[in-house]
Amino acid sequence: MDCTSSTDSLTTSLSFTSLNDEKPITIVLLHGGFTCRLEFALVLPHLADFHILVPDLPLHSASRHITPGTTESSASHVAQLIRSHAHNQKAHVIGVSMGGYVGQCLALDQPDLVLSLFITGAAPAVGIRLFMAQWTSVTYYFMKLMLHWLPGWVFRYQSSLLGLRLSEELIEEMRNNITWQLVQDMFPWILSFNLNHVRQLQVRTIFIAGGKEDDVPVTKRAGDALRSRRIKTNETWPQDGSGAAVLREGAHGWDMQFPELFAQSVSTWVHEARLPDEFERLE
Repeated sequence: MDCTSSTDSLTTSLSFTSLNDEKPITIVLLHGGFTCRLEFALVLPHLADFHILVPDLPLHSASRHITPGTTESSASHVAQLIRSHAHNQKAHVIGVSMGGYVGQCLALDQPDLVLSLFITGAAPAVGIRLFMAQWTSVTYYFMKLMLHWLPGWVFRYQSSLLGLRLSEELIEEMRNNITWQLVQDMFPWILSFNLNHVRQLQVRTIFIAGGKEDDVPVTKRAGDALRSRRIKTNETWPQDGSGAAVLREGAHGWDMQFPELFAQSVSTWVHEARLPDEFERLE
């Protein structure tokens, strides 16, 4: 799968926040489509033990001027960010939804930069997410309806039903991030991504599903694909915790629903410890 977008041609760097620079382990947090680094505002205080890089991805918020907004381009910009600012030019990559696909594209193309992948809401697309990826005009007009044309309380109420905690600042950024170019750019790679590409990932990886909105069966299949991987000598991939898990009470964007639990699960994953009890492994 081609994830190549030459970093030699990247003349503009992503806008990003760097926190806890003195900590030895770097993690990169990649937000979902239409949001921005503010998605992780409530998560960050609980990750004080890590050096954290939190960018706005191309066509989003402070990086809105960077084009294109394709998965390949975004992955190349994140690679540049890791090379320039991560300790030892390596990072654990944490990706939510669109950010999860960007992380996987990066790991497929440049695994030497990625210490591990923690992916949520970004298994190969099926069902409603496949439909949204195929019919970008529906996605665009639905997002415009929810965030521009209906009264503001409608989106806030819908989010509150899922337990999502979105600041007014984040909602305003989301309104501004809904552009036709973004929906046209972000979905083609996702449409072509499948379980065969999951098997090609060469790093320790876990897929998480938010049980209330994500497709749990396909997330399980992604975990099975990880466990079926072979190394170059055709031996079974070592038992390193790779696989899949579900948070039954989780929404698609559960980092904004349970920010402390999100941070705790990231920390245990990075330290190769057992995920919190709220998670069910999909074996």
